[in-house]
Amino acid sequence: MSSDDTASSRRRRHRRRRRHGSSVPAWVLLNNEGYIGSRPNATTAVAYGRDDSLRVEASLYPARPPLPSNLFVSCPGVKFPRPSTILSTAGDLLLFRVPVAAGPPPRCAFYKDCDYFVYRAGDGAAKPPSLTLIPNPSPNNVFHDVDVGVLPRGGDHFTVAALVLASSTMKEYTLGRFDSEAGSTWASKSVWLDEPRRAPFPVKIPVDAGRLNHHITTTVITLGGDAGTVGWVDLWSGILLYDLLRDHDDGDHEELRDGRRPTLRHMPVPVPMHAITCNRGAGAKLGCPRAHRGITVATNKCGKACLKFADLQTIGGRLPYRDVETMLPAYEVDDWIVTAWSNAAMGCSFEDWHEDFTVRGSEIRVGDAARAELLASGLLHRKPRRDDDGEEPDTVVEIALQNLSVSEPTPSQDADEDVLYLMARTKLFLPKAWALAIDMRNSELLGVAEFGTENGRDVSVTYRPSTISKYMKPVVAGPG
Repeated sequence: MSSDDTASSRRRRHRRRRRHGSSVPAWVLLNNEGYIGSRPNATTAVAYGRDDSLRVEASLYPARPPLPSNLFVSCPGVKFPRPSTILSTAGDLLLFRVPVAAGPPPRCAFYKDCDYFVYRAGDGAAKPPSLTLIPNPSPNNVFHDVDVGVLPRGGDHFTVAALVLASSTMKEYTLGRFDSEAGSTWASKSVWLDEPRRAPFPVKIPVDAGRLNHHITTTVITLGGDAGTVGWVDLWSGILLYDLLRDHDDGDHEELRDGRRPTLRHMPVPVPMHAITCNRGAGAKLGCPRAHRGITVATNKCGKACLKFADLQTIGGRLPYRDVETMLPAYEVDDWIVTAWSNAAMGCSFEDWHEDFTVRGSEIRVGDAARAELLASGLLHRKPRRDDDGEEPDTVVEIALQNLSVSEPTPSQDADEDVLYLMARTKLFLPKAWALAIDMRNSELLGVAEFGTENGRDVSVTYRPSTISKYMKPVVAGPG
């Protein structure tokens, strides 16, 4: 069989799985923001909130990527309903918070206004789905949404853990944790980064890119294993790893049973060379990396795990005026480049990361079927950026794939496939977004799907990968 035949077969299988969806997908792209409403199905679970009279219902509708998988949460007793937010997912677990005591809009919903729940997937009557209320971490264990992860443990137990910086030296952190068997108690303890960077950077870091010398968590991954390893990821500078089960029986003790104090380990991530070498070597000032980089824990057919990483570089820049449609700064995208790495050794060295593929948006092949999807979606059509550009206000301009505003590169959680997903918009700051599926090995667009519309005009995370779907029975496609 030729390579063209193999690629063609891969495209047909991808489209066939999306159309029919007869089996449960092995992994999904979860819409990070839940929907408000009751949509009961086989995944539905019910619990009660901080008030025993507050009934909370959660349902999931899994779909094959690039289609969105959506969480629906219903709280009939809440006076001012707000969307729920997914915080973490691992195995058959999903951690989310739902505002139940927020005031009327436009008042913000604070963490103290939220109830936190752990949803566990089930596959039928023998193991039905469940929903568990956990204590609100305020005021003693306050953390941001990006700082917390969930770890499945033996039986029906789980641990929720958050890591926050405790000192200006970047060496001491506070680990807050809730263990499901603990009832209503969060515990906290100090953990130390004794060796801040075991693997030094392979190149000199310019002053403007000094953000690489600091750790600011942007996402959390769960590696699991016998040690119950969880990683707090700074997508620019590296991962802080901690073995939650190694000191599980030691409570709040500041030393482990072998006399050593609890220690974090540092794992580097690929260095953003384009951000270091630009501006004639002065480097770039680095902001939040979530729109530019992504990481997943992937598993192959044999059950072996590896880390997959992606980096996105956009070629273009800000224009000297505001966009008339968004009323925000206008940007022009000339092209974009996405690079994929893998770390099969799960090692803590730069050399453990292997660059697998680099693809330019302008070089991606678009077959007839994918082009039909693109044209039908409307993604390649945008309104003018300004009133005086020679175009009528209602004119629709056709753009190319490489001119889309793309973000959030996310590798597949299937270690046996070389597919990467991007969130795409016709313009930066537009709330409506689509997900693109890119075959990195063959530099080809596999598909596009409308993912949803954000409530606010921002470029925050809109999806996260999850394997929770493989613990469910097949679900009839529902509302999106």
